[in-house]
Amino acid sequence: MRVASFVNFLEFEFEGNINKNAICLGDVDNDGQNELVVGNENGALAVFKGENQRPIRYSTDLGMISAVAVGDVFNSGSNALVVVTGCGYCYIYDFEEDQLGESSEKKTLQPIHAQRIPSNVKVMLIGDVNGDGFSEMVVALTDRVVRTYRWVSCGDVVGGKPYGKLIGLNKWELGDQIGGITFNLCKDGTPSLLVAQPGGTYFTLKVQPAGQDNELDPFDEQSSELLTKMSLDYEPLASARLRNPNIHTEVCGNIKLSKSRPSSCSSDGDASEMIKTDSVHSDNECVAASYALSCPSLSGIETEENEPRAEKNNTKPICSRTGSDANENTLEGPFGYALATLDGTLMLVSDGKIQWNLQVDHQLFAVCGLDVTGDGRDEVVACAWDGNTYIVCESTDCVRFTFHEPVNAFTAGLYGLRGQQVPSLVYASFNNRIYLYHDITMSHTSTKTLTDVLRKEPEYHRLLKKMGFCSSDTDKLDELHKFLLYGGVIK
Repeated sequence: MRVASFVNFLEFEFEGNINKNAICLGDVDNDGQNELVVGNENGALAVFKGENQRPIRYSTDLGMISAVAVGDVFNSGSNALVVVTGCGYCYIYDFEEDQLGESSEKKTLQPIHAQRIPSNVKVMLIGDVNGDGFSEMVVALTDRVVRTYRWVSCGDVVGGKPYGKLIGLNKWELGDQIGGITFNLCKDGTPSLLVAQPGGTYFTLKVQPAGQDNELDPFDEQSSELLTKMSLDYEPLASARLRNPNIHTEVCGNIKLSKSRPSSCSSDGDASEMIKTDSVHSDNECVAASYALSCPSLSGIETEENEPRAEKNNTKPICSRTGSDANENTLEGPFGYALATLDGTLMLVSDGKIQWNLQVDHQLFAVCGLDVTGDGRDEVVACAWDGNTYIVCESTDCVRFTFHEPVNAFTAGLYGLRGQQVPSLVYASFNNRIYLYHDITMSHTSTKTLTDVLRKEPEYHRLLKKMGFCSSDTDKLDELHKFLLYGGVIK
């Protein structure tokens, strides 16, 4: 495992304890640059932009903020900021006429809409959950309930502000405590909702769009309940029995994978046998389970064979990523999703099959997908309470970054800085500071040897040929490199 040291960061001032879902990166003012939105348990809400260390928009006395999200909740083509408190208040902020600037003075935020929803909300998402082209608001409650809402206009715009309210559409009540929720694209390109359950398990919820006859009456909540065809699938995963069945689980969907499987896949399209491990190692001995021969850079890993994987799916849907960020570009599949548990288990799953399984000795409480190498594929980013952060690519090459103190909230995504959207890691500490590391782009996540680097140089092969060496004779090349570096005799 490589160890990374990120040194370039921004430090923001923000007091109070932050719920782990009350922090997000999103383009609230629709200028193409993401801002950082944070809310605390004292009811304070702040919006940070660019390199300004102080919030440029601020609000207080909202109640205990439990979740924030940015998305097109009005279905108007522009983003809005949605804030939900633990006591059941939902506030919506619109920045259409309030262009934010890095040098803007601190101004007070005023919501354009507020209403009551069920209390005890812990997670919130904004995106298209049923594939009808309209965004919904999805919330998960601490009492094991998942609800979806849609904004319904009640008439003309009043005073330049939308006039309407959020109407409840669907409701699911699950048997166990909900860890996290996320949007995810299925292999056929249709959206679904993944709900994490204890022990590394999850439910897949799919909602079909309503027909034209099912119109919502915004003034009658009883008659406006949308009765659509829904499917609910429980996914225990093969390795769930190896862990604590009651451990808390987080999930992150729509992780962009490579168009072709890793090199371990055979030429006829069948994936090779999957490798798993049950060992728990220290920081210096991180154990990963991956495709055979797909991770030559991680040596000395003890593995054992498992049953052969099913034939891979060659479907390559082209669709938009759904989630809290409404400005995602259209991407081409396939997609996967990652699960992280408090007992230190991190998994990448695709089409219900575990691609790899990573075991660490830290309590992972947050997991995100972020492209830190710039190759068009997302890496899995998981953070522990003590600040240890793991960046794992599709082939299980892992990079660890240790934040200098414990954290109470974490997120990863793109942040607008100096006119560009840069990959960033955001840590909320217990000393009333938020640290945003923005210079985290890496050329690769795997450990490369001198031989690996030289093999990509045409001049190296020309010189080998001139000296009479064969580039495929690894033994002779090792002797040559040893001679050039340390002297001695070539046999």
